[in-house]
Amino acid sequence: MRDVGVAPEESRPRRRTARWLSVGVVLLAVAGGLLTVMNVDVPPPPGEYPAEEPTETPSPAPLRVTLDPPRVPAGTDAVRVSASCQVPTAFVVSDAFPYNTALEPTAGGGVSGEVELERNISPGTYRVLVSCEDGSGSAQVGSAELVITKGPATPTPSAQARIATTYVTLAQAQPDAWRAHPSATATAGGDEPDDIPYVFTVTHELRVPADDPDVAAMRSGAAARYPDMFAVTRLGWVTPDSNSSRMPIVFAAPVVRLERGASEAVVTFTGRTYGFADPDDGGLIGVDFSPPDGEDMLPLTAHEIVVSATGWTVSGTRGSPPLSQDRHHLRMNARSSMRAAFLRDGQTGSVAGYLLDGGAITSYIEGSEPDSSPEEQPEVELLPRSWTALQTVSEVAAWLALLYALVRALGGAWWRRRRNWVCAAMPLAVSVLLVVLSGSGFLEGGSLAVTAMAVLTFGLPLLSVVSAARALSDTRPTLVGAGAVALAGIVLLLWALWMLTGNAVVLWGPVAVAVATGVVAAVPRWRRALPVVALGTLAVGALMAGRIAVDGIVPGHAVWFALYVVFMSVLAIGWVTEASHRWSTRTAAACAVAVPVPLGVVYYAASSEWTTTHMTADQLESILTPVYFFATYGVLLLALAALLVRVRRIGQESAALTSTIAFHTAVFFLLMLSWQAAGSTEYFGPALLLAWAGIAWLLPRADAAGPAALTPVSATEHRTLVRDMIRRRSVRLSLTGLLRQGPASDGSPAAFEEQRAALERAGDEHAGPLDSDYALATVAGRTPWQNALAALAMGTLLSLPFSTVRIIVSADTWRSGSTDALTALLALISLPALCMIFGYFYPRVRGDNPIAKSMALLVAALLVELPVYVQTLAAVTATPPSTTAPVPAADEALIGTLVAVGNIAVVSIGLGLWWEWRLMRLAGEPWARIRSIRTLRTLGPPLAAAAIAIATTAATALVNNVIAPLPTAQVGEAGNQSTPSPTPRP
Repeated sequence: MRDVGVAPEESRPRRRTARWLSVGVVLLAVAGGLLTVMNVDVPPPPGEYPAEEPTETPSPAPLRVTLDPPRVPAGTDAVRVSASCQVPTAFVVSDAFPYNTALEPTAGGGVSGEVELERNISPGTYRVLVSCEDGSGSAQVGSAELVITKGPATPTPSAQARIATTYVTLAQAQPDAWRAHPSATATAGGDEPDDIPYVFTVTHELRVPADDPDVAAMRSGAAARYPDMFAVTRLGWVTPDSNSSRMPIVFAAPVVRLERGASEAVVTFTGRTYGFADPDDGGLIGVDFSPPDGEDMLPLTAHEIVVSATGWTVSGTRGSPPLSQDRHHLRMNARSSMRAAFLRDGQTGSVAGYLLDGGAITSYIEGSEPDSSPEEQPEVELLPRSWTALQTVSEVAAWLALLYALVRALGGAWWRRRRNWVCAAMPLAVSVLLVVLSGSGFLEGGSLAVTAMAVLTFGLPLLSVVSAARALSDTRPTLVGAGAVALAGIVLLLWALWMLTGNAVVLWGPVAVAVATGVVAAVPRWRRALPVVALGTLAVGALMAGRIAVDGIVPGHAVWFALYVVFMSVLAIGWVTEASHRWSTRTAAACAVAVPVPLGVVYYAASSEWTTTHMTADQLESILTPVYFFATYGVLLLALAALLVRVRRIGQESAALTSTIAFHTAVFFLLMLSWQAAGSTEYFGPALLLAWAGIAWLLPRADAAGPAALTPVSATEHRTLVRDMIRRRSVRLSLTGLLRQGPASDGSPAAFEEQRAALERAGDEHAGPLDSDYALATVAGRTPWQNALAALAMGTLLSLPFSTVRIIVSADTWRSGSTDALTALLALISLPALCMIFGYFYPRVRGDNPIAKSMALLVAALLVELPVYVQTLAAVTATPPSTTAPVPAADEALIGTLVAVGNIAVVSIGLGLWWEWRLMRLAGEPWARIRSIRTLRTLGPPLAAAAIAIATTAATALVNNVIAPLPTAQVGEAGNQSTPSPTPRP
């Protein structure tokens, strides 16, 4: 006994020593980190460079450019260009060349290269420019002249004249005219409000003999379906520059004119596109032309381009010299490629960069020095930087809040079981493996990604049934896992035999194995052998499947999805069994049926290859995409379902009102719904923190919630409390009337005081386990789970009209993928889920009666729902999802927000009124006892709810385009996030 008493005293020095050692290790690590940081050389901030002593550098020798030969006849293929360039990077630019060409270094120094000449170039003198750049911003530019003469290589006109003239018309357009373009999308509009809209029209007029093959082809319908391709292959490409236009030119069907007895036919192609010119660049618009490159097409005798620009001035050309030119008109030979630049009338801007594709030659042409100075730092703006900082801090805080809620929701007892550590670490490790090891995407992870998905899909379910068996000291969950392993082996065996033989008769073998496995599982004496039979079946199936894999054939989508469904059902059985703390064959059968059906429906809707039974080995990674989606979302939804089952078990007792596990589970559910609705956007952090604030406002701490949350009330006690409350209210009304009337003229003051004192005593007396003033703030003889289901049903019913409207508005957005449908569903159920939390913790909700508590619910719902709604509406307003959907104006967006607030108010106040009616009904008393139509004050909440409902309905019906669509999924990365795409309201 003495040793036992001394042991704690002896252990204290050891604990102190361990603590000091831990502190020493931490301090040593901090010191090492500081030493490492102090020894790291800090580079100068961007834009700041160490001062250098000015040095005088000799001017480089002029760049010498040589052409070999300098004079060539038209039709020559190429010339050699050489330059005395001492750096390896050199480019040559000229109107005589179809594109800029890089020159290669030579052994004797300098650069040189064969440069292709433009086909069908017109005779004349062309300037050749060579730019040598050393990569530091400095460059040398030299020039030479190339003379192209008429000669034997000059093309001669053909016997039959085929003459084409292309008319290009450039003019300013109406701001919304671009929406009529067939290829218009949400991103095709201008980037800034002051961008100048323009319309770009191309008309090809082709004059050919009446018996021309192209005319015969058009008569047979060759150009009816794809007039763009027909025109381009014969007449070449004419397009505006890509910086100002994001839509292609769309041609109408060609028109053929042929007079009776005429020998010439006139074919007209007309196309149009729209664009937006940047006023900061002088309204620059470029016109590009590339001649047709079809070798098997009939050549044109002549082809000219005539450009007419209304409101724009011709500012530069590249290619053959113009045939004629003035301020708004340009005529050029179209036998070779050309470019033309136009600036807004009265404006200035740089066009050499567009004509010559940028580079140091642009500065040489414009007479300016290349910009080698460091980039100027942007001006610091307080509000954008403050928002960025708030966004970062809120995201970190939101993730910490989500993690904290999950840890507290699982509970201390869950974390004390070490087998659960593996269950928690497995999804985390798989996520890290997929994100970190696979680079930018899990498909790049190869075998590592396959291994991670196999662990998550097959290892986690088996671990769940083992954990459930140990928690219940029951072997039946383990038998479920063994049965799943046997079923997986049977599936692989069926597939392998079918691929090997193609005969349905041999499939009876796996059926016999399945029957034998079922017999082993059914006979109690043989159940111990079920794991051995399951592993043997899996081994045989895996070996047979491996035999097929040797030949390069692997199971297809159908086989993998069958295996996935089996193990997800096992995961559901394991988690639900452990969460409910009891084994139920009925529950296991329900999980085995409930999991495959929705997964199968979603997989069928999301994948067009769901029936594929086999694929080649190099296509195996394609299965990772659906498996990754179903595994992550499936495991998450099953985890939420298991938590919900545990909350249901806890909610069978009134003690759940003050349970930290139930409270943090509710917080975690609400944060998860807000997370999926907000997505990975800049509003993710604020949305989750506001949701946390909403639940914290709705449910105060258990010790500050009041006596109703701490006192269990049975059905009998509830009836007693309600009747006593009605009595006390009648007494207090009588006392109020007595005090208003005062003593009677024929009565004595003593009698008045005696009557007043009696009424006061009667109003203060109460019966039951607590003050009857809280009669409408108790569980009313129902369990928290029963109250939660009642509130969920009524909240869903009240929010159904507005949810239906949002579904109609967002119907088309769900066609882009099942992720969008899932995100929209989570957004729809967030308000009913909040109503469910209201019912579960009703006595704990802030307030002393249903109406006061519904007001607290209204505030919490606004904090939870409104940020996501406003975010979606703002996204639709800022970026139109489609050209046919009207963009909400500012006043319409405000009305849409008010409509959402009205819907939340209707749900909150309506739930409070219904809850008051329910409590009175449970007590066996009519609702009119507390809501009399004779008293205006008691009719205030019902009339307010009705008025808000009418106003919301009227605004929804009368004002078009005010309902924000449901949010869609923001995949993975923020840059690839999708945008909601609503349809216009009818």
